[in-house]
Amino acid sequence: MSTTDFLRDLIRIHSLSGKEGPLAQRVLQEWRSLGFSEAFTDGAGNALGVVRGQEPGPGWLLVTHLDHVHEGDASLWEFPPFEAVLDGDTVHGRGAVDIKGPLAAQTYALGRLLARGVRPRRDVWVAAFTDEEIGGTGADFFVKNAPAEFGGVIVGEPSSSGLMLGHRGVASVRVKFRGRAHHASLALQDENPVFAAAEFIRRVRAHEFPEHPITGRTTLTVTQMFTDSGSENLTPNTVEVVLSWRFNEEDDVNRRTLAGLLEGLPAEAELTPLWSRSNTPGFQTPPTDPLAGLVERYAGRLKAGSGVWKFATDGRYTAAAGWPTVGWGPGDEGLAHTTRERVSVRELEAYADTLAELLEREVPPEC
Repeated sequence: MSTTDFLRDLIRIHSLSGKEGPLAQRVLQEWRSLGFSEAFTDGAGNALGVVRGQEPGPGWLLVTHLDHVHEGDASLWEFPPFEAVLDGDTVHGRGAVDIKGPLAAQTYALGRLLARGVRPRRDVWVAAFTDEEIGGTGADFFVKNAPAEFGGVIVGEPSSSGLMLGHRGVASVRVKFRGRAHHASLALQDENPVFAAAEFIRRVRAHEFPEHPITGRTTLTVTQMFTDSGSENLTPNTVEVVLSWRFNEEDDVNRRTLAGLLEGLPAEAELTPLWSRSNTPGFQTPPTDPLAGLVERYAGRLKAGSGVWKFATDGRYTAAAGWPTVGWGPGDEGLAHTTRERVSVRELEAYADTLAELLEREVPPEC
């Protein structure tokens, strides 16, 4: 079987968050057939594969995940989302780039070494986590029950095969504005919570965040609004506004920012505790970090320079555990979660070849 064949098999297996079991078993089957030293699932349902290295010492951890987001209206796709259509150089389908393509490429990077009878210099673990799309409970379990010592983590989320140095944190915040319902003809603006919500949204739009030297500027975006009014001529008792907060700041700073935005308004807000599913920090790895320098020497062959992800990854958990972490994966991140999701076979193969060379030659740098 090839990288492409394996990827197409993976796409055909539905694996929404919480329903990754069949996909995990297919992944373990492939790892075993390629000659991995170990392949098993842990208490969180994560699929874990190990290829033992030639030398003792902290090993490599290649991070991927099993779950994908919902496909939405299948009629909006050019190619059916779960048929894994191969059109020329391109494989189409849900999960092609996020993240079954990178998972297949990581798998066959090691498969190339094993096919030549070569072991990596250090142990290499591949961790395909559960629940990445809904907060990262699989990664959380793994780092709390670490099965080995890891000197370097490569998160295989799509990065157009370039080096990634991190991403911002992400929080979902719900703000509820309270008023008193009345007949719309009365036009009691002080009792209509829509106006308080509008003032809050104005403040959000006007708020300026400082620039972060690695991950850029924090953003606060209104994504949803709900009211309890069921009639066109009835004002609501409540308006609920949902925010997507992509942040760099510490949790106490975020809470003070939210309080300032709400000052004087008839509202209550829910910002859950840090490290809950709806509030997790990001991570930042300086470009001068030894791991970043090492991986860039290989990633730079495929795409020069470094960047950061707009979205969140399970790298937040590995970095918080103190494991040096960078990102590097094939595929265009802009296609993730879209009806145009696809990945180039040539890019998958080039990434697998380059990653295989890194694992054969390099050990994680000592910090």
